[in-house]
Order: sequence, then C-alpha cells, then structure tokens
Amino acid sequence: MITPTIFALLISAQMPPMPPSATGDAGAVIQPQGPLKRVEPLRHRFTFATTINYEPAKGRSNPWKLPLILSGPWSMADASRFGVSLTAGRDTQQVTTAQAVGSTTPLGEADVTVPVPPVNTWPLTVSVTCVTTTWSSTLDDEAAMQLDWPSTWPATLASMRRPSVLIESDAPIIRDAVENLTNGQVASVPPIQAAKLIIQYACANFKVGQTRVSRGQQGQLRGIDVSGAKQAATTGEGSPADLVCLCVAMLRAANLPARPVIGIGNLAWGGADEFGVWGEVFLPGCGWTPFDPKMLSEQSIATLDARRRWEYFGTMPRLNRAVPIAWSFAPGNGQDAFDSWAVWGWTRFLPTAAFPAPIEQGSIPTSTGSFSLNPLRPVPSFVTLTRTSAP
Repeated sequence: MITPTIFALLISAQMPPMPPSATGDAGAVIQPQGPLKRVEPLRHRFTFATTINYEPAKGRSNPWKLPLILSGPWSMADASRFGVSLTAGRDTQQVTTAQAVGSTTPLGEADVTVPVPPVNTWPLTVSVTCVTTTWSSTLDDEAAMQLDWPSTWPATLASMRRPSVLIESDAPIIRDAVENLTNGQVASVPPIQAAKLIIQYACANFKVGQTRVSRGQQGQLRGIDVSGAKQAATTGEGSPADLVCLCVAMLRAANLPARPVIGIGNLAWGGADEFGVWGEVFLPGCGWTPFDPKMLSEQSIATLDARRRWEYFGTMPRLNRAVPIAWSFAPGNGQDAFDSWAVWGWTRFLPTAAFPAPIEQGSIPTSTGSFSLNPLRPVPSFVTLTRTSAP
C-alpha cells in the first residue's frame, strides 16, 4: 500500500523549472507529444452492431446514438470507409455518413446519430462499420519526469477534469483519499509521478474481479460490467472497468485530466472481440497517456518505483490491437442508455426498472410489475463486436 508518508518523502526532491506551454490548440490535446510517441500502426475494419429486441416502453422518442472516436491520440478513423445500416426483418436501410455523423469535438469525438423509423418487425439491428488505424504507445519516462505542471490547462480539457457519470471525482471518499495520499501537495512532484502514485494507490487498495462484461443467459454480450468510481472506492472491489473509473476519478480529483477508454479488445491478449476498458491521463508536454490498471495490478504495482518506467503506463505494446470506440460508457449523461452500459444509447427501455435492467427467470422486475421477455428474445438488446485486419 502506498501511504501519505511515502508520498511526502517522494515530493521532497526539487523539480527543474521546465513548465510546458498549455495552449488550447486542438492538435496539442489530441496528438501525443515530446516523450510520448505512436508506434506500430495497424488497420482494423470493425463493426459495432446493436440488436434491439423490444421497443422502448415510452416510445421511440430519441434517435439511436453512438459516441465514436474519429480522431484520437491512438486511433484515426477513415471517413471514406464508414457506413451505417438499419435492419428489421428483410428490410435494410442505409444511412449516409453526412446524415449520421455530427461535427467532431476538439478532442476528436463525434456522435453517430441514427433516427429510428417506425418498426413493424422486431428485432431491429443498427450496424456501424468503420476502418480505423490504431497505434501502440511508447513513453520516455525519464524525459517526462522533467516536465512540470502547466500554469493553466487547455480549455478543451475542462470536461475531463470534472465529475461525470460513473466518474464521481467529487465524492468525499475519493477527494479525501487523494488529499490524504498527497498531503495536499500533489503539484510538488512532476505530473507523471503524481499520476503513477495515484494509480498505484488505487490499484493497491482494490480487488479486481474477473468479470469484464455483462451477458445474457445464452451468452449474448449485453454490455460492460461497471458500477462506477464511488462504489469502487466504497467497497474496494469490482470489475476491471470499476478500477479504471476509480483511477480516473482520483486523477481528476488531483486536477489531472483523465478519462476512461472503451474499446474492442483485451489489452492483455489483444484478440477478444468484446468490450475492453482502459484509461488515459493527460500529461503536460506528453498528451493523452494510456494506462491499464488491471495489467499494472498483476505486476505487484505496490512495489513499483513511480520515478521509473512502468509497462502498461505510457508504454503499451499491445495498444494497437484494441480499437478505441468512445470515452464514455453511454451517450451524454447515460439517461438514454437502453438497458445496460454498452456505449450506445436510445430511449430507456423500462424507466421503471433498475438500471442496468436485471433479468430474473425470464422477466425484468419493475416498480409497476414484471416485464416478461419472449423466450426467443431473452434479452432486451445485445451487442455484436467484430473486426478484421484492413488494407
């Protein structure tokens, strides 16, 4: 366990006065810089398909949405090889890119928005297909240790420093943990060292479960097993996604911009076509630095020196084998997530049921009674993730 006393000892060394510039330039908050570099590009063709078995209880009032990373630090989508389709029964409708893809944010993300026409035959499947180039990352930790905190952060990073759904960085249990860990002197060490100490503390005090995703009784991929940072801090255990949320929340509480990354693939092996979750912290002079707390936990992280190189922090040799999809677990604030945390959103399936919607003996309990599921459609919705190499 990393204690406040150890942190206090580490901050006693003086740092060289080398503050990097912190501009609002969009490129500076997307592309890796200085000690952080892209390596080993790979191209993937992937399909994100959502099969919806039931229409929302309150009607189809909202469009189907997917927050999609088009231009990120470790991936770049090919706009010319992008497609969206809706299929119900024998009918398929193609949606043009101009119709579906909104404007790209300064951070490189855009909402894919698909109006859903009246559906007479269920299920409905919405498919998004894209070709994306991904990179692995390498970090010169010694050079990064020479970089100081900026006088101001780029304005485009503001949302990544605030509390958000599942990232409750303002929760007292999280604020107090950061305050106690750092003795209120987080800026007395270089940002990279502060980030490592915070991630180290979170990992050392958390028991990671093996369940990554939520599935239906027949193995359908429903979504991501995640409860959020506050519950993770309270119970000290949870899924790999919960550990990411806890790390991101603690980093934000320490004034370091951070975010979860939800993608296709497992960074440990790189081959699974299911949801994977890892993290990124924005380091001045470097950019969005990826890290995988689960892999770090498996390396006896409590014994690692925060002033030295860590594999799976900054240097991620398998990062190119995972395809980043989004930086949130559902569009907006999550109120339009359908029945589970699964990146995409529509209208909430059963507003009177718990969320994620629990399935008990073929039905979903709600405050107004049980909703019985058709045995041929035993889950409200499920996701299919596929990918192949692309030229």
